Parts: sequence; structure tokens; C-alpha cells
Amino acid sequence: MRLQALHHVTFAVRDLDRQETFVKDFGLVIVERTDSRLVMKTCGGDPFAYVAVKGEENRFVGLAFTVENAADLDEAHARLGATAPSDLDLPGGGRSVSLTDPDGNLVLLVHGSQRSEPEPFYPELEHNTPFEKRRFGRNQHGRERGPARLWRIGHVGLFVKSFRTSSEWYEKMFGLIGSDIYHIPGQPQARIVGFFRMDRGDEYVDHHVVAFMQDPRGGCHHISFETQDFEAQQRTHCFLGSKEYEAIWGVGRHPHGSHIFDVWRAPDGARFETFSDTDLFRKEHGTNVHDISQVTMDAWSTDKPDRYFV
Repeated sequence: MRLQALHHVTFAVRDLDRQETFVKDFGLVIVERTDSRLVMKTCGGDPFAYVAVKGEENRFVGLAFTVENAADLDEAHARLGATAPSDLDLPGGGRSVSLTDPDGNLVLLVHGSQRSEPEPFYPELEHNTPFEKRRFGRNQHGRERGPARLWRIGHVGLFVKSFRTSSEWYEKMFGLIGSDIYHIPGQPQARIVGFFRMDRGDEYVDHHVVAFMQDPRGGCHHISFETQDFEAQQRTHCFLGSKEYEAIWGVGRHPHGSHIFDVWRAPDGARFETFSDTDLFRKEHGTNVHDISQVTMDAWSTDKPDRYFV
């Protein structure tokens, strides 16, 4: 079985109205809204990417991945102990099976959801550098300040009670591969943070689809959506700031994965991130291991990373 992509995430939310306002300002698009459920999509053609269900407390419920074919669902049921395949009661249809990871998060495998045509995006930026000039006799085309035009959901960061237990479970179940893993200083065996990519053989994939950070709280650290480029991120950053939402970190650049990121807190406390310009790896590129004291979180900042994890 090979995973194809992150399909969606699900949260329980006490105040769906406030959450809806934020996620629309962030850039997600309404697919369905009832008194008990909010379903949102990106502009990249997915049937949906984010689900919020009415709950008594704000909490992370789980995540879902797409798989290549229907037989993968049967395999997950027979070999991995997943539930029997059943229809997915969400826009786009398809079928799914479910498992529960070591921290109690619901993990769905999905096949057969119907996609649509992507919506238009901005013209690509044309850069003038000391070595190549591409823009003559005119200004760089303008863009508005407003919600991001999000292309897809790209990755999720999870707080896990045991890094070893969770990472080994996802490796065993879904074949995830560590891209960069951090250990406690002087204790290379004590691994506490890691970024894991999908195994798609010779196909290039994002630096990570899931990140694990050891923390007794459990739950979700952040969900991340790909947008077009840093220009779009900067303009959306200004827009969200004008709405007086809480900026957590960004716009910055991670040293591992190299992607440009911008993180905001939603009314339910969840962290929503945009990213662009991420590194790509194949199976053959293996795993890098680092002393966490030697790693910076943001290559563009000297700030301590404390607020990123509060």
C-alpha cells in the first residue's frame, strides 16, 4: 500500500460561526455548512480538505490520506486491522476505512473521492536578479490583499506522547520515511521531533506529510496548506493582521524542508499555516538525524521558538 496524499483533517469546534469566519478569511472555501458541520475546500480541485464538527470542546479529531486503489482499503482491513470499507459521508463521496493511532487520533484511508477543476490562480511572478532580467518596461503585476488562494492541504504537525511509538506506528502502517529527525543533545537515541514523507519510490514527494513532536498534551500542532508563493503569503499576512487575528510566526523559512511558512491561530486555538517552495525527496534520499540544539526553526529569524509551541 502506498499513500498518495493528505486528504483532509477533522476538528471538533465549539463555535462553528467564529471558526467559519476565520477559515474563510484564511482562504478556505465553503462546501457545506449545517448546524453541526462545516466542510471547507481549497482552490486546487479537492472535494474538501477541512472538516469542523460541532463539539463540547475544541479538539483535534483526526486526519485522512488518499490511497491508490480500492484494493488498498481491503488490504488495510485485512492486514492492518482497519474497519471494513464503507461509504464516506462527505462531499465528493468515495469509500474509506479507519484506524486509531497510538495517541487516539482517528486515521482514515480514502479512495474514490471526486475532484473538480482547480480555480484560477495568479500569474507567476517574474523575478529580476543580478544574473537574469525578465521584467522590462512595466511593474510587477499586482495582487490584492485578501484570503490566500490555497492549492491543497500539504501536511499536518502532531503533538505525540511518545515520538518513538507514534513514528514507528506510522512507519509500519503506511511506510512513511523520516526526512529529518531531531534528538536531545548528547543523546542520539532520544529522538523527539521528526518530519516524515510518503514512500512513493522514485516519485518526488514533499519533504514531509506528517511531523511528530513529542509533547504530553497530544493533539494537533498545526495544519498546513500550500499557496502559490511568498508574495501571496505576505499579502494574506497583511490581510489577516488587519482583521486582528493572532499571528503566531511568519512569514519565515524553515531550514529543513526549506518551505516558507506563515502561522495563524484560529478561534478554536488551532494553528493554520500557509506554505510555499518546499523541498522534494524520493525514497533513495534516506533520513537525516540532527542534534536539536543545533537546529534553528526559522532561517530568517533569531527569535526563540517558544511561542511557536504554546
